[in-house]
Amino acid sequence: MSVRITRTGTEVVLDHNELANKGKRTHAEIDSYLHELDDAREDKPSLKDKFRELKEKDDEQDRQLDAVKSDVSTFQTRLNTLSSTVSAAEAKNQTQDLRLSQVEQKNAQQDQAILKLQGDVSSNPNAEVVAARRDRDGRSFPSLKARLDDMQGKIGGGGGGNNGGASSSSFDLQTPINILLNTFRDAETHNRPAYRQNNMYVDVFSDSSGIDIEKSSSFGIINGAVLPGLHDTNIIMSSPTEPAPYHVTSSSETSGYPGWMGINGNLTDFYYSDGATPPAEGHWWQIDFFVPKIITKLAIRAVGISAGQYGLATFTLQGSQDNTNWTDLYAGSHANTGSELEHRFTNTSAYRYYRLAKLRSYRSVNPVIYTGWHEIKFYEIIDAVTLVTKAVNVGRSPKKIITTAEYTDAVTFDLTLDGTTWVNNIDLNKLLDTSSLKGTNLQLRANIPATGSLKSLGFTWYDDSMLVEMPGKEGGGGDHSSTKPLVDVVAATNILRNAYRTLEGANQGASVRHNLYADAFVDTSGIDTSKSESYQIGNGKFIKSTGAVYSWQTLGVQTASSVGDYNDKNTAYRPFKANGTTSNYSVEKIADDNAAVSSGGYSDYWLQSGTSADLFMKWATPVKVSKIILWMNGSYGVDHNYCDHQIFVKNPSTGKWEAITPRINLASKTDKGVHGDGSWHYPIILDYLINEVKVTVWNKSGYMTVTEVQILQASDKNPVMVSKPIPLAKAPTHLLLDAEFEGNVSIDLSFDGGNTFTTGFPLNQLVDLSTFLPGNSLVIRANLSDKAVLNSIGCIWYDKDTLPTYTDTVGGSSPGKGNSMIQVEKYGVIASPVSPLEVNINIPYTSNYKLSPIEVLKFASGEQNFTLEIASFSNNEASNFDHDNYMELDGTLRLKTDYSIELTEDVVLPSGNCVYSFTLDVNQYSSIEKIKVT
Repeated sequence: MSVRITRTGTEVVLDHNELANKGKRTHAEIDSYLHELDDAREDKPSLKDKFRELKEKDDEQDRQLDAVKSDVSTFQTRLNTLSSTVSAAEAKNQTQDLRLSQVEQKNAQQDQAILKLQGDVSSNPNAEVVAARRDRDGRSFPSLKARLDDMQGKIGGGGGGNNGGASSSSFDLQTPINILLNTFRDAETHNRPAYRQNNMYVDVFSDSSGIDIEKSSSFGIINGAVLPGLHDTNIIMSSPTEPAPYHVTSSSETSGYPGWMGINGNLTDFYYSDGATPPAEGHWWQIDFFVPKIITKLAIRAVGISAGQYGLATFTLQGSQDNTNWTDLYAGSHANTGSELEHRFTNTSAYRYYRLAKLRSYRSVNPVIYTGWHEIKFYEIIDAVTLVTKAVNVGRSPKKIITTAEYTDAVTFDLTLDGTTWVNNIDLNKLLDTSSLKGTNLQLRANIPATGSLKSLGFTWYDDSMLVEMPGKEGGGGDHSSTKPLVDVVAATNILRNAYRTLEGANQGASVRHNLYADAFVDTSGIDTSKSESYQIGNGKFIKSTGAVYSWQTLGVQTASSVGDYNDKNTAYRPFKANGTTSNYSVEKIADDNAAVSSGGYSDYWLQSGTSADLFMKWATPVKVSKIILWMNGSYGVDHNYCDHQIFVKNPSTGKWEAITPRINLASKTDKGVHGDGSWHYPIILDYLINEVKVTVWNKSGYMTVTEVQILQASDKNPVMVSKPIPLAKAPTHLLLDAEFEGNVSIDLSFDGGNTFTTGFPLNQLVDLSTFLPGNSLVIRANLSDKAVLNSIGCIWYDKDTLPTYTDTVGGSSPGKGNSMIQVEKYGVIASPVSPLEVNINIPYTSNYKLSPIEVLKFASGEQNFTLEIASFSNNEASNFDHDNYMELDGTLRLKTDYSIELTEDVVLPSGNCVYSFTLDVNQYSSIEKIKVT
């Protein structure tokens, strides 16, 4: 900065001309003076240099001053904008105050109306004050008396019946109900069996896995609905005892065509008796249903061997309760055809065991020794259903439970926490107080009448740690206001769980959407492969990787085939033999430590004809196995094909075969699998060591082939999952982490790209990150134990601008003594903390996370109310939302006021004029102001 001083006064100062004329000097004198000046100045700058330096400093300071002026101008502009925003907010607050005053006035009027209605109802309690009305779809609304009772429950805090006095005005009911309903749709879309997410359980009856079969009566599941009537028992066997608890036996069966193949859902397989001498009355085939069933219909597709002479001709159906004493139920004659034929008969008794006895074929000689069928179906009659869900362990006794269901007719529901004490006829879609019940195993019982059905069932439970309370008034004066985070941890967790299901259904890798990250391990796209350790991904699971391949020769393997091989029909076990020492196509080929598959090669694989075969491998010392690889060579010859297959291991403690894969049905006989090399890889997790493996293969055309079966050791290191860095727009202030896993898993977090980790980060809690090292590059690290499985992982984060908060304006509150939060879903209405008015909107499930336009107002007792907007919308976003033609999106969500109705030409008058009419359902309109013809 330069300082300039201007001299003031009355003295006369000589001008430069007068000063210059004081005398004249020669050049020599001037040069001498200059030399003296230079000598005196030595290395100091000249006056000219000093002036130049001062001038440069002055220019620089001018530039800095200009920059400061520019910043001041910018700040002034922002200040003007902020002032305008504040003015708009003040105007909006005044409008809201006016609207709130209007609503309070309206509430006062409603209170007067309620008092009057109470008097009317009290004078005639059996009368309906106003008849029920219908909506545009013909559905009936409850009468005013019923709505009055419901309103009193919501406003006054008194629940009725079996609700335990729960107050819907102090708890957000609709959000968990909507989450359950949306989860129903998600489960239906992905055909999911019954499953649990955090504190929520749902079942859409895609199968019977969620039903306690022992405690339930007989039931049928048709197209995802449980209902009475005549139903196919839908038994699909994969072995004589699988799936449990069913069991198929027979007096005789041909090798390769066992009894269970007559009821395995595959029309190319069949059951076939082996020609052995039958019992006195003939061969028989039977099934143990485990629970008694009333069977009144059979459907049979007989075999057509030798032009049908081996097909089923006659049989007798018998029933038994003890597998010893049998009752004849039906004597059937079956036409000699390969088509499915039905047999209907009368039966009113339920039997556990059913037997087709006295089997006869169409053979003219010895018809009793050979016969069979491709497939048989049993149909049972069900009058009414008592359905009991399997017990869901909820961890600790829940204080509150919300149950919802989709059903027809008068289905009732009961609830228990200990399997013994039942609360009968519970209310759905209400907050049930279960604090007086003891137990942690939650079960529901649905009582379905003969004309009813049950489509879906679900519940959400809450213990003390899940019930979020808002601060309330306590003693003491002064303003102790503070801002606190307001996040529904349960709802946020369920959002993450639904995101996992969406990724699984879309077969999509890790996803980042706004402030949400989710990975269901469909692939490795979200994993930092350079930093993760000892892992493999299979079937949406992050698990421990495999080690080396076991040597069959070292294990001392023995192999066998249920149908032998192409050159040797012997089914006995055979010792290990190396490749080159066995004949072509022998069963020893499947375990000879040679997995090479050469295109067109034929010397190193097992080959056999027929419809199916079981291939066995066993060895002396049980070992730990982490993966099984099946190799096939279908590239040689036109009929040497790849096979449908399923893999089993024998549990040494039970002695039973356990399936580790479902039946894998290939797309075609030339399908080489996802690896494209004729190999199929199956990671497995077992709690026990094994020394027996079985591979079942099914023919897709001419011949079945298997090149090699490999079993792999587990890695000696535990797996570690490290995510790729997740970019964050701003440093987060709070974060909620979630994971689905089995076994022991600990999770660490880094916010600086993986350089510094905070270990042992808690799950399903809103964590304040103020004590963490700040950063905007999030990395998640999961440390798995030896047998742990990580199914999915995700998080939601908030920064200072996105974190919803509330202001505690009344100070000191202690847990459990505050007033619970009131949440009201807004649909063109206003609500107050005193008398909430609720109108609910169902949020449709969409795979791209679009939500319907909905605004949520949240109120808490105190001096100030607060508003949290979770979604906004404008008229140009209308196409993003599903809405009927009664709704309009024009910056607000509201009912339409103008409707266009097409006219119908009824008759043409002699004058040439026409008479038009239109149909108007007055029940759809509360009032009509004008009708205009255009």
